[in-house]
Amino acid sequence: MRIGVFDSGIGGVTVLNQGLEQAPSAQFFYFGDTANVPYGNKSKAQVRQLVISACDRIKPYRLDALVIACNTAICFAQSEFENTLPDTSLVSVVDAGIQTCIRALSENQALPLLIFGTRATIKSHLHATLLRQKNLKLQIFEQECPLLVPLIEEGFIEHPILQATIEIYTKPFLLMPPGIALLACTHYPWIKKAFQIALPKWKFVDPSQAIADILCNRFPEISNPPQNTAPCVEWYFSDPEVVSKTLLTPPPKGWSKF
Repeated sequence: MRIGVFDSGIGGVTVLNQGLEQAPSAQFFYFGDTANVPYGNKSKAQVRQLVISACDRIKPYRLDALVIACNTAICFAQSEFENTLPDTSLVSVVDAGIQTCIRALSENQALPLLIFGTRATIKSHLHATLLRQKNLKLQIFEQECPLLVPLIEEGFIEHPILQATIEIYTKPFLLMPPGIALLACTHYPWIKKAFQIALPKWKFVDPSQAIADILCNRFPEISNPPQNTAPCVEWYFSDPEVVSKTLLTPPPKGWSKF
């Protein structure tokens, strides 16, 4: 089973790691569009064109499934994925995020739900719209965090600048009753600790587990342990030179341009 993971940069590695743990029989292909990261500060037209270009380059790999691990790409260009890769089973990180929120709120829908994401993701209001379509009577708050992806891509995971930036983004919610906070960007699990320091009483969730569950439910055979082989990942970046070696430790053995 050939499964791709696509992200604007290295955020999707948080999803890939969960997939490797739960789907050991799959052969994974990671695609990071590092030449154009971040997507979250770009216009809808720009994101759509970047997605079409990326899909055209991914298509020759003949994947069975592609995990779209970029929330912004889903919010702005889901139809472009569907039209360009019609024979590939697509898994949406946004759908996984909705599942994660519903699970987290299953015992108490009165808790406030706070969504952190890129500027584009938050302005689309897609997560909030989909949750309200589930007839959930939720208090939903949204916070765009445009500076976080560039900091993460530079490897600033445990840095005073990062913590100070998160404190600015979380300040409006300090006096609220604590609830559930969705990390609606796959880059953000890299810095979950910094979020927890800023809002210590909130429960932070990310959709990585839900994505792995969707894959295993759709393709049960990938859950079986491989026979005498280690999990396989092939790495592809549109600009390999800018990939943060800090986060990918140890660095993958060889990566290519796609």
